[in-house]
Amino acid sequence: MLIQPEASTPLIAILRGLTPPHCLSVTEILLQAGYRMIEVPLTSPDALESIAMMAKHFKGQALFGAGTVTQTSQVTDVVAAGGQFIVSPDTNVDVIKTSKAAQLLSVPGCATATEAFRALAAGADMLKLFPANNIPPATVKALCTVLPKESQVLAVGGIDEHNMAAYLQAGCCGFGLGSNLFQPSFSLSELQQRAELLMAQYIALVATR
Repeated sequence: MLIQPEASTPLIAILRGLTPPHCLSVTEILLQAGYRMIEVPLTSPDALESIAMMAKHFKGQALFGAGTVTQTSQVTDVVAAGGQFIVSPDTNVDVIKTSKAAQLLSVPGCATATEAFRALAAGADMLKLFPANNIPPATVKALCTVLPKESQVLAVGGIDEHNMAAYLQAGCCGFGLGSNLFQPSFSLSELQQRAELLMAQYIALVATR
C-alpha cells in the first residue's frame, strides 16, 4: 500500500476508452493508489454512464469528471450524470463560464500565455498545459513566471515517471496522466502497477522540493 497523498494532490487520472462494465473495478484500484480526481473523456464509449456509476458508487471518495468537453451542452450532460469537474482540450470561455455557473471545477486546455490568461479571467480553477510533450520545460518555466502565483498548472500529454521532475521544476504543480497510466487493454494488475509507480514518483518528487 502506498503512502496516501493529500486529497488535494493535483493528479488527474485520464481514463480514455474506459467502458461502463470496467469503470468500478478500475476506479477501485485508482482510489487505493491515492488518486482523487478521475476523468472519463467524452470520447470514451458511454462516458456519461461511466461517470454516473462512478460518482454514485464512490460518492465522497474522489472527484469524478469529464474530459474532452468542447460544448456548453456537454457541461449540462455532465452535471446530470453527477460529474464534478470539466476538462477541455482548448480555452473555450463559454465552457469555462458554464462550468463555473454549474459549480463545477473548470480545467481548460491552454498552450500559450494568451490562452492561459483568458482561461483564468473566465474563472478557470486549474490550467491544463496541453499537449505538454510539445511544450518544453523551458517554455513552461517562462509561462509560469508571468502567471499569477496562485495559478495551478497541470502538464498533460505524454507525462510519465521520467519527465515529471522537469515539469515540476518548471513550475507545474501536477499532471494529467493518460495512456501511461491507463489503456483499455491493460489488465487490472498492470493498471495497479502503473498507478502506484506514477503516484510514488510524484510524491517522492514533491517531498524533495
